[in-house]
Amino acid sequence: MDTQSTSEPATPSAQALARLGKVRQLGYVVEDLDAAVEAWQDKLGVGPWTIMRGITLLCEFEGEASEPQINIALAYRGDLQIELIQQRNDAASPYLKHVRSGWYGLHHTAFITERIDEDTQALQDAGLKLKCDIRMPMGGRYVYLCSPIESEHSYIELLEATGMMKQLFATGMQAAQNWQGDARPLDIHLAWPLKTAASFSRFWARLRGRKVS
Repeated sequence: MDTQSTSEPATPSAQALARLGKVRQLGYVVEDLDAAVEAWQDKLGVGPWTIMRGITLLCEFEGEASEPQINIALAYRGDLQIELIQQRNDAASPYLKHVRSGWYGLHHTAFITERIDEDTQALQDAGLKLKCDIRMPMGGRYVYLCSPIESEHSYIELLEATGMMKQLFATGMQAAQNWQGDARPLDIHLAWPLKTAASFSRFWARLRGRKVS
């Protein structure tokens, strides 16, 4: 008879991940962002979409500074955010190997945390390897750690629960709740990183001002 308790996950990595709560984002690396958005909207019924182009991430990948340039698209199903990612340059990143290897599809599972420094350390202590550390000038830290399942080409991501992150989710979830299935994507072209308060304000005004039919 198996007397092992089922009240807690069995391994240190499972225990550390369980403390993070619900999965809040699934991220996918895609070959063609616009085609992927169209497929997710028309074939999976997910929307409305916000596309952000021209993002430069300020990160350390495997301990070395790097500035990958990406375009992303965001949508929601309930309180789960779907992120589609297309890298636009050859800078070292968590996405580049997937692109070069043709590993398109699920890239990471993400959690939102109020204590990103402590939770990152807890996952490292549980055996997860820190792969990429992203810190944006306007605030916010995003961390990629290798999946504890070694055969998977995927990551665990931690998203810092900044005010912007919380508002981004709240706005997107409300738009998804009101969506009738026929709204065109909101397409935002930006010169990231958002280094000034003015550039951030313009971005946020566009995002919050979207109209959903």
